[in-house]
Amino acid sequence: MGADGMKVAYIDLSKEKAEVRDRSDLSRYFGGAGVAFKLLSEYEEVLQEDALHPEQPIIFSKGFFTGIYPCATKVTAAFKSPLTQELGESHVGGKFAYAMASAGLDAIVIEGASEKPVYIQIDESGIEIKEAEKLWGLSCFEVENRLDGKSKMYIGKAGEKLIPFACVTVDTYRHFGRLGLGALFGAKGLKAITISGKKRIRVKSSYYQEILKRIKEDNDLKKYSQGYGTSENTTLMNEVGGLPVKNLQTNRFDVEGITEDAFAKFLVEKKTCTGCPIRCINVAKRESNSPMVAYDYELIYSFGPLLGIGKAEEILKLVERVERYGLDAMATGNLLAWATEACEKELLGLPVPLKFGATENYLETIDKIVEGEGIYEDLRKGTEEAASIYGGKDFALTLGKNAIAGYHTGYALLLGRAVGTRHSHMDNNGWFLDFDKYSPEAAVDELISDEKKRCLMNSMGLCLFTISVYNLKLISEGLKEVGIDKSEEELFEIGGEIFKIKQEIKRAYGFEYEKLRFPERLFETESMSGFLNRETLDKMLKRYVKNTVF
Repeated sequence: MGADGMKVAYIDLSKEKAEVRDRSDLSRYFGGAGVAFKLLSEYEEVLQEDALHPEQPIIFSKGFFTGIYPCATKVTAAFKSPLTQELGESHVGGKFAYAMASAGLDAIVIEGASEKPVYIQIDESGIEIKEAEKLWGLSCFEVENRLDGKSKMYIGKAGEKLIPFACVTVDTYRHFGRLGLGALFGAKGLKAITISGKKRIRVKSSYYQEILKRIKEDNDLKKYSQGYGTSENTTLMNEVGGLPVKNLQTNRFDVEGITEDAFAKFLVEKKTCTGCPIRCINVAKRESNSPMVAYDYELIYSFGPLLGIGKAEEILKLVERVERYGLDAMATGNLLAWATEACEKELLGLPVPLKFGATENYLETIDKIVEGEGIYEDLRKGTEEAASIYGGKDFALTLGKNAIAGYHTGYALLLGRAVGTRHSHMDNNGWFLDFDKYSPEAAVDELISDEKKRCLMNSMGLCLFTISVYNLKLISEGLKEVGIDKSEEELFEIGGEIFKIKQEIKRAYGFEYEKLRFPERLFETESMSGFLNRETLDKMLKRYVKNTVF
């Protein structure tokens, strides 16, 4: 939000109209997640409608600290998820936040649906809705090269075909992933958005250099700036017995061919988001004629140990394929792992037989899922729905209908993913609490506290990698430098308000804690913390609900 207030672009695809409104009434929530979910809560009339209903909005909001302090690179997307039919939340870095700021926008609201393929162009001359028939049907790799703009986002065939775990690719290597935003784009006939601007966005603050110094000196962040980032987690999780292998049939794997060093052989560049010095985006190229793709631990896990694949080159092939179509990698790997075990147990009969470790069969299956013919029309609904049709829910690795991440560490992570607003390991610090051996009661209390803090960080647009630097004290001091006086206690209270707004939207969409499903596999296979039991988890869930139902 600048001196001229908080500017929100409202774009109606049905009416082919766009306007920018001042919404300074939202300033209490700063930006990012706070503003995005406050805006989403205003669409009460479509809360009960299907996620792909034309009037379901898509909301983007940049963080308040964008252009003021380092690593404030994130934009929050808020929507109703076609995968879960409840709250959709996703965050992206890249160039998008700075491009929004340079265009003079704090948030974007997309309403309605177009009868023909379109894309949205935002620049200094205004907002245009332009025809995109020549772009429709193109892969993500192809459409990227056809668009101009400081920042651009787009969908591939997965989004066009309304696959509920289709993602939106942003600036080649970043994604609005996990919960199916790509399908909403497809349902609205929206192929892409480009955004540029010439507005000068840097706010002079002497505190910028102080924070930059802390970031560069932080030992936790050196792993990303000087090392190979989260790809190092593969070895760590395997050593501690927290690595989901072959659909979590076991928790250890031969990782020699998929370590950070194995992937480094294909590393061609380390990139960064605009406004961040860390350079955590590892970009790989498998062969001279193959596309460059980004990789991290979650992609390695999803197409590696989870599928019984132990070669970096094979994993990169699968990454290339989902990038081409615009599919969420974690959801795709999770689905393939469930389908493989379902085939082994003769619950599922596929034209292309699946077997753990069989990369070529997985590649062909991804193609067939996107085409969606025959039995693959059921698979493209995602793991949760496919298991409801064919059986095998006990080994369908989803929580809140969202695919689990690559950690099997203990109770705090398990509960944190289940109750988290978007059912993600990024909602809270669950797996860190398992490493620190928190008691069940203390873990619940810390999960609640941490999610409130993350709501605030996401409103500032801060990358969660910097959570060790940006504590409440630092955020308070940073705000004071730009004329906003908020104590640590006040900031935590605002984070709690945002958390409450999100919880209220979830319940309005129909979410109930009592209906959470915990697949038996999570208790059958030993975790880093040993074998888990439902009784302890149930007690933790009751404590969580007691302390969060507003």
